[in-house]
Amino acid sequence: MDRPGILNDIYIPVDRDENIGKYKGIESERINYIYSKCFGKLDRIIFHLKNYRIEKDMYKKVDFDGVDVVHAHSLFVNGYLALKLKRKLGYDYMVAIRATDVKVFFKKMIMLRKLGVEIMKNAKYLVFISPYYKDDVIDTYVPENLREEMKKKSIVIPNGVDKFWLDNMDMRERVFKDKDIRLVYAGRLEGVKNLDTTIAVLKELIKRGYNATLDIIGKGPEEGKIKKLAEGELEGALNFYGFMPKEELIKFYRRNDIFIMPSKRETFGLVYIEALSQGLPIIYTKNEGVYGYFKEGEAGYAVDCNNVSEIADRVEDIYNRNVWNMEHLEEKIKNDFNWDNIVEEYIKYYYTF
Repeated sequence: MDRPGILNDIYIPVDRDENIGKYKGIESERINYIYSKCFGKLDRIIFHLKNYRIEKDMYKKVDFDGVDVVHAHSLFVNGYLALKLKRKLGYDYMVAIRATDVKVFFKKMIMLRKLGVEIMKNAKYLVFISPYYKDDVIDTYVPENLREEMKKKSIVIPNGVDKFWLDNMDMRERVFKDKDIRLVYAGRLEGVKNLDTTIAVLKELIKRGYNATLDIIGKGPEEGKIKKLAEGELEGALNFYGFMPKEELIKFYRRNDIFIMPSKRETFGLVYIEALSQGLPIIYTKNEGVYGYFKEGEAGYAVDCNNVSEIADRVEDIYNRNVWNMEHLEEKIKNDFNWDNIVEEYIKYYYTF
């Protein structure tokens, strides 16, 4: 949003000092990052107490005089603040609905569902990162008499990838032969990414007679466990590389055959698009992340993230095509996941406030 004529105050409440500055994007005189440690770890347990502390702090730290647009980047917490702001100062708002809103708040915190619907009802626009989440949230959690109203003000806008990937696209075809299958995963090493299942898929493919390998790239709490596996029973098949910059990561995308990440929960998953930009077919989770952006078999396959046999079958489906060509997706990736185009889409809605 670093555009002439657009000034941004970005209020970011955090619970720990080490999070101050952590999520900062580009530096610009048009962008003012307002970090504030205004609640503690224990406050997170009680939703309304946490939000009371944040709201009280927000009015002290943010100058709302002359604000044209309020954009809340998640439904619960941020959206609740936007609702309170609208009721107090009359500002309209748009709100994004993300994986945590759906999988944690709506699904598990039943006592907050009514509040979630209230935030949606009072918003000018509802922003969904994927078409599936839009249909799932509205059809599952919104009362029937409000669904049509919600759909009319819902927009689907994906996240964009770093320009580096679009400037260095490599859509050369993948040729599969000699039972060789080279898998790659890149991302944070944590439970929600479902690496246990991905490694089980590697074992299943080896059991089926494939010369399968899996390169794992990233850091996180499961790093120690993966290192042990790479040095143990799967030595030679499972390779761990730790974190690497995009200039190195691109080489691993290009030298492998399939990107695999059957996450348990994924708002979008930029790494899927990064991999696609390098001609890699992807294995992704049904009803999560990029699900709904591509036809089945067009960019890869959607899977049940808990079904090792099914995931291995879909990997085999990719292998059995013998040749995988992604050139037909080049323009879609360049256009749909380009931040310049995405920003223009947001601005179009901002000017209606």
